[in-house]
Amino acid sequence: MLRFAHPEYLWAFVGIPILATTFYLLQRRRRRALEQFIDPALIPTLAPDVSLFKRFLKQTLLLLSLAFLILAAANPQVGTRLEEVKREGIDLFVALDVSLSMKAEDIRPSRLEKAKRDVSALLRKLEGDRVGLIVFAGDAFVQFPLTADYSAADLFMSAVDVESVPTPGTMIGSAIERALESFRDDLPTQKALIIVSDGENTEGDVAGAIAKAKEANVRIYTIGMGTPEGGPIPIYSGGTRVDYKRDRAGSIVLTKLDETTLQQIALETGGSYRRATSGGNEIDDIFKDLSTLQKTEMASIQVTGYEDQYQYPLAVAVLLLLVEFLLGERRGTLGQKLSRLVPAFRAILLLLAVSGSAEAQTVRSHVSSGNHYYEKRRYADAEVEYRKALEKDPASREAHVNLGNAQYRQYRFEEAQRAYSASLVGTTAPRDEAAAYHNIGNALFKAGKFKESVEAYKQALRLNPDDDDTRYNYQLAMDRLKNQQNQQQQKQDQKNDQKEQDRQQDQQQNQQQQQKQDQQNRQQQQQRPQPQQARQDQSKQGQQQMPKEQAEQILQALRNNEKQLQKQLRKREAVGRARVERDW
Repeated sequence: MLRFAHPEYLWAFVGIPILATTFYLLQRRRRRALEQFIDPALIPTLAPDVSLFKRFLKQTLLLLSLAFLILAAANPQVGTRLEEVKREGIDLFVALDVSLSMKAEDIRPSRLEKAKRDVSALLRKLEGDRVGLIVFAGDAFVQFPLTADYSAADLFMSAVDVESVPTPGTMIGSAIERALESFRDDLPTQKALIIVSDGENTEGDVAGAIAKAKEANVRIYTIGMGTPEGGPIPIYSGGTRVDYKRDRAGSIVLTKLDETTLQQIALETGGSYRRATSGGNEIDDIFKDLSTLQKTEMASIQVTGYEDQYQYPLAVAVLLLLVEFLLGERRGTLGQKLSRLVPAFRAILLLLAVSGSAEAQTVRSHVSSGNHYYEKRRYADAEVEYRKALEKDPASREAHVNLGNAQYRQYRFEEAQRAYSASLVGTTAPRDEAAAYHNIGNALFKAGKFKESVEAYKQALRLNPDDDDTRYNYQLAMDRLKNQQNQQQQKQDQKNDQKEQDRQQDQQQNQQQQQKQDQQNRQQQQQRPQPQQARQDQSKQGQQQMPKEQAEQILQALRNNEKQLQKQLRKREAVGRARVERDW
């Protein structure tokens, strides 16, 4: 398979026919100017050594050499072998609210359309992660399971609408439970869930679903769609708004953003909450949070690696230029032609030497190609090129540094730290070592290893005390480290306080139980009757017994009262359900 690393350079081929036409017009003008002073019949006699064929041949060789130079600049590449590329990521489900309230337009163009655009933008950013979609309203369904085919996922996303779930209402708890059931257990990946909703939960056990998510170590990130002021729910027919959603009393429904539930879900599961705005891109903040999660190697896939072949058209172009330079415009004898072959042989030998040294230049070419991809933000392609350069020269410091930069841009900070560390091998210049430790500190900082990043920045400052950037990063890492230590200390203190409170509560409960038991024992002793008194009480009870007919009348009256009470309770429950029932 053939491709070009820089196909945009191929547009230069348009200039070759223009240049050929220019040569023709110049030759024609030169001929006419000569004919103005000399009779055309006398030209062969006055200039017998001039060869028009050689002049045409020289121009042709020049045009051909230019064409091969353009090919060399475009850098043709041929797929010759397969490479293993590791794909690392997390398992991510997006739970999208498709209840009727998501049609409200307090966020433009509507809550649902804004949510779909944000999720599509997230799909374009993902690299190596498996993603799935759950749609929910009064029930929850898996729109598509976990997959790494982002284009297919985006296609499913475009088809989502409020009719995707037939049951009206909003059950956020059901969406969480459906996601927990749909995560795959084939790999021990970090699992996350993004809930995009207006937070108007009408039914379902949200607290129970949160507890299950915490038990499964699933982080939940929430995005609130809507505004606290709210807005009506438009009803369209044929693309025209005909009315607004109304409740059973005929009043227009006003749906508002309920942030309390969404904030509680994110807080208790270790995630974060963002409120969506019409012009904002909150999904970028969620993506940054997801990038900090520990990624797991999903699989090793085989991809075609391309070898640069620019040296061959370059060699042909150089050869043609040499031939054009050696070729004259005059007719020569055979000896003169043979004598001119000696420089040609020398040129061939020089060409072989150039092609032999091209292999040594492949490291530089791979690094340059990787830099080209890096500038275009195609970091995965840049990483492949840098790895090719390291195969040719494992000691290349530039390739190690650039590889670390590409991995850093892909949020693979631990791998980037290893690449930066490898660039230290064989480095003797203090400033180069300081730069390497600076990069190592940045990677460790992004990975959340603040203590290690502080040590790396210290080493960089020892080698280059004048680096203000490193000093600033060092102070920032120190602040983060102190905050982390304070948080850990607070958590430990809270645990100790909780243990102390539990111990005190246990003591109080034991004391209360002991007091209660003592009080019961005293009451039993006081209520125990004497034998004579007991016989007297029994005789009194025998005298006070109620007649049988009177007892039956009282029981019948109690039964009638109970039936009336049950009817009243059923009426109240029916009225209560009618008041709280919502289908949006």
